[in-house]
Amino acid sequence: MEVQIQKDEENKSFKPVFGERATELYSRFTKLSQEELETSKRETISILSDCVDPKSDKVQSVTNLVVGYVQSGKTMSFTALSALASDNGYRVIIYLAGNKNNLLDQTTNRLRKDLINEGNNRKWYKLHPNPVLKDLDRISNDLQMSTSPTVLITVLKQHQHIKELSDIFNSPKMKNVLKNAGVMIIDDEADQASLNGYAYKNSKSEEWEDDEYTTTYRRITELRSVLPNHSYIQYTATPQGPLLISIMDLLSPKHHTVLTPGKAYTGGKTFFKDHPGLILEIPNQETYNSKRNDLSEPPKTLITALQLHILAVAIVVDYKKDEKFLSMMVHADKEQDASEKFYHWVSNIINGWIATFNLGKNDIAFGNLLSSFEKVYPEAIKEYKKNNANYPSFSEISSFIPDVIKDTNIELIISRNKKNSENREIPWNDYSSHILVGADMLNRGFTVENLATTYMPRYTIGKSNADTIQQRCRFFGYKQKYLWSCRVFLPLDVQIEYKEYVDHEEEMRKWLKENDSLENVEHLLLLSPSFNATRKNILTKNIVTSKLKGWRKMNAFQLNTIESNIITVEKLFSTHEKDFLLCEKYDTDDRNHRYLKLNINEVVEFLSDFKCQNVPDAARKQATVRYLKYLAEKEKITFVYIIQMAYKGKPRQRSFDVETERISTELFSGHSPSGKTVYPGDKEIKFENSICIQIHNIELDCESKKWNGKTAYTMAIYYPDGFAINYVG
Repeated sequence: MEVQIQKDEENKSFKPVFGERATELYSRFTKLSQEELETSKRETISILSDCVDPKSDKVQSVTNLVVGYVQSGKTMSFTALSALASDNGYRVIIYLAGNKNNLLDQTTNRLRKDLINEGNNRKWYKLHPNPVLKDLDRISNDLQMSTSPTVLITVLKQHQHIKELSDIFNSPKMKNVLKNAGVMIIDDEADQASLNGYAYKNSKSEEWEDDEYTTTYRRITELRSVLPNHSYIQYTATPQGPLLISIMDLLSPKHHTVLTPGKAYTGGKTFFKDHPGLILEIPNQETYNSKRNDLSEPPKTLITALQLHILAVAIVVDYKKDEKFLSMMVHADKEQDASEKFYHWVSNIINGWIATFNLGKNDIAFGNLLSSFEKVYPEAIKEYKKNNANYPSFSEISSFIPDVIKDTNIELIISRNKKNSENREIPWNDYSSHILVGADMLNRGFTVENLATTYMPRYTIGKSNADTIQQRCRFFGYKQKYLWSCRVFLPLDVQIEYKEYVDHEEEMRKWLKENDSLENVEHLLLLSPSFNATRKNILTKNIVTSKLKGWRKMNAFQLNTIESNIITVEKLFSTHEKDFLLCEKYDTDDRNHRYLKLNINEVVEFLSDFKCQNVPDAARKQATVRYLKYLAEKEKITFVYIIQMAYKGKPRQRSFDVETERISTELFSGHSPSGKTVYPGDKEIKFENSICIQIHNIELDCESKKWNGKTAYTMAIYYPDGFAINYVG
């Protein structure tokens, strides 16, 4: 038996077109070749075509994934996506721009430069960094301008800031202005902070209502719930987390796009496979760990790395003039004390060299120091020689060395040092040489401009997470001009991890390119035993055996979804009116039900159209869709039972709690006599040979005039034991 789940592409009505705003932006991408431009345009259109139609009146949302390499141009991609989205009717684009101020500022400045273009495009775009409720009027005014600008909102990926944003979009004024207009959420570094850190813990409980959610995750889902027509786009270089959370999670992606890097990109394959001479070893005694190996003096390899950095600047910036500046990064340990220690070591070494060179050429110390650089020079030019590239002799660049050292800007980038890190831009063009010392703030998302030398003596205890070690690779990027002067200092065990990760990454990208279905990719994510795919707390354990077993009730009573669900359910009933069969007959209309065997493809479509906006029910619905697809693929079922409860009777009345938007009395009618027969109770209206979905028509009973007497459809789903035990998500 072959079961085909219909592909969305066959039914797509939203077909983006390249308009004035995207065309203008691409006209300024002058560094890209024609081939690279065409590839970027094609991929940008592909990403947007998987999004919801921003001009549709439907209540709809979608979650999609975009995968690129570390430092390969993901920001350019989502900037281009923003311009194209603006061309095609998206009125608001929200950027979850990392959880640190330096990342927020980096994204905000990039959007201001690329999209607003120094004010030239202010009629098209309006930018609001980290807005609060008092900014509501300004945003509302922007949306009502005759030029129809797209509102760009950058926000820290922190719960309090996302809540402010939810309050803005949940306000009556904003709802009146925005209505159902399209909103796009771009989650940069989507595998960080966004995902639910309680997923593993939740997987051990049986009820979705008992689940816990990390605050940022909850705020993101709340924000999405107040946006009736939106697309949520996850950008990351390490998609293991978004891919593997799959079965139960609201942030699990539906579609994916793999970005093609530019020809000049140098990533893991370049450093660890093609040109391993760019990697230098830090011996075990010089690796750093605050508890296991807290160094008391600067390691020799740090001094060598500093010298190679100075020589790289002398060759690339002063002699060859290929770049205006080069940078070095020192990443010692996650502890901020370690960064401060290495910062003081680096500062003292550089200041000592400056003092020595200030003694003058006739001083013996001057000559000795210059000789120490000459001893390192063979390493500095080794890759030039190996790859038949032009390089100067030491005598040709030696005169540049003192000035390069004196023109070196040293920065300590740690969160406790906000004056010199989070709230301060690096003056890249003011110096020919930069040395940045830090850890987490130099990790994922942060761009170290023109990075040539990396010193990372970080000592790892136990297995590393594949996505975490990859995000430390700030040394990847567009470095072809000065690649032969790049050096990366790493302990041997870390080098081995990276080599294994490169194999895994290339295989994973291959799977993503070859498979339309993300479910197929999830099953292929088999990693080297030396590291874990991602952090354990965001993954689930035995999710189906615990939560997709027995009866599970849903509360689909959100005010803005009730009408949509009535249309969805009654369309299903009318389409299959002749296909229903009667269940066992009882004496009252309230206890007489009918059922339908519905093809698995139609069930998936029906569940996808049926709206639930509270987190537990939306998670249950999405998990059920994934589970049905799995069961169909494994040839366990071809249909699902749809059971219309009390199909001839009036809607069943249930008490309703307005605050929680849930019924406060039992959904199921219980076991009781029914004339000559005994009614077994709603829970017994089921079958054991497939999944069963009971559809209940409920009349809400409460004191609220707004809610009392309103009717709504909700569901209860039965998962027979025989299916659940065969699958682990």
